[in-house]
Order: sequence, then C-alpha cells, then structure tokens
Amino acid sequence: MTRTPFSGFAAADLAFLTGLAAHNDREWFTAHRAVYDDRLKPTLSALIDALNGALAARDLPLAGDPKKSVFRIHRDVRFSKDKRPYKTHVSATLTRDGQKLSPGLLYVHIEPEGGPAPAFDPETIDPLDPSTLPSAQEEQAGYAGNGPFAAAGFYLSERPHIDAFRRAIVADPKGWLAVERALAAKGLPLEPGEPTKRMPKGFEEHAGTTLEPGLKRTRWLVRRPLTGAEIGDDELPELIADFVAEARPLLTFGWKALHGVRTD
Repeated sequence: MTRTPFSGFAAADLAFLTGLAAHNDREWFTAHRAVYDDRLKPTLSALIDALNGALAARDLPLAGDPKKSVFRIHRDVRFSKDKRPYKTHVSATLTRDGQKLSPGLLYVHIEPEGGPAPAFDPETIDPLDPSTLPSAQEEQAGYAGNGPFAAAGFYLSERPHIDAFRRAIVADPKGWLAVERALAAKGLPLEPGEPTKRMPKGFEEHAGTTLEPGLKRTRWLVRRPLTGAEIGDDELPELIADFVAEARPLLTFGWKALHGVRTD
C-alpha cells in the first residue's frame, strides 16, 4: 500500500476549521466536508505515518494507526448543554499498543494558530487537550493562548494507575525530582495535571514537601505549543519526535511505575 508523504497542513485546509468554528452546524459541515474528508484527514493520517518512522528512529516505542488513532470530529452532545455538533480541531494519539488512551502517549492537536478553544463537555473531552478541561474554563491563564500543540505523558483516568504513579514517586523521590529537573531543563514544565485540592489519601505525610505537587496531580503531562508555520512544514514529524525524545524521562518513569498494574 502506497503511503502519502506528509507535506504539512495547508492554510486553505485549516481554513475549514476556522469556518467550522464560525458555522458549527450540520448544513455548513455537509456543504464543506469534502475539505475534511479529502484533505485534512489524509494529511493527519500522513502525519501519523511519518511520526511512526521518526519515533522509531529515536527508539521511542510509540506508534499510531493512520485511521484508528484519529479522533472523530463529531461531538457526543446527548448529555451536554452545548449542542454544537463538531469539534474545531483534528487530533490523534500514538501509544505503545495502538490503543488511543493507553498510559504513556503522544497527543497531537491540530487547529489554526490562535484558534478557538473547544467548549468543555465531560462526555466528549479530548484527551490531553487542556482547553477542554474544567480547570481551563475556570482559569484560562493557566493555558495561555489556543492553537496547535503536541503533548506527551500520562493522561490517567483509572484510580489504580493514578495511585501506582504516586507510589512510584514516593518510592523513588530522587528519581522523580530528577525527572522534573530534566523536563525543566528542556523548557517542559509539567502541566497542572488536574490536581486534587487536598493531599490524596495515603500520601498525607508528604504534604509540604517537594513531592507534594507531583502527588496531587492526576495526570502527568508536558506540552509543546506549535506555530502555524510549524504545522504547515514537512519537518513537523521530526519536530514532534524531538519533543517526545525530550519527554523521555517522564515516559520511562511512568511506564516503569505502571508496569503490571491491573485496573479490573
């Protein structure tokens, strides 16, 4: 099967997302969906395919399927007050086993630079998209600006995974603080990570220590904003793969922490 080389997201194609943000209804989407089906989706698939090679070249065990790793553009509005039917971005994840939300992943979020933030909807939250989280709605300053980005790390929803990550921090505090320093040295501070207001149960004795911020998190992620020029360039896969390589200490720590953890 012939793969289409990734050549960047064309500004004319990204304009579809801008138009969709202004006309988020079925009639407009149907009239213009050829741009989405014939150009945006294939370009995102080509990016995933190119990332597979770029990540493998850096010995990073993440990969995606050009079709299965892509998130739907349709929103599930059944239980939401916000009835807009479509997201205003395209996105995908790459993981170790190909499952979209497997622990330790790369998330790629594509929209026009400075694009509108998707509305918060607990039923259709996009993994790793900070602008869709409740905290972002309450404190937008924490995620200055909206637009394309890549994120890497652990977007965890299962309690056994979250607690296992916390136990690993406590078991190896020097190792964890070294991870934080390594990320900071690359200009990749950890995202707020939907922290708990109080110290989590079983970890109270670490309140007030250097481990407190890490233990209060429920997600451990770093984020790399992308510019319009970067997402329009054919070197985007290499740029994103370099970012994931810089996040390797976090991924390595987390994969070790969650090894063998069952959620059933």
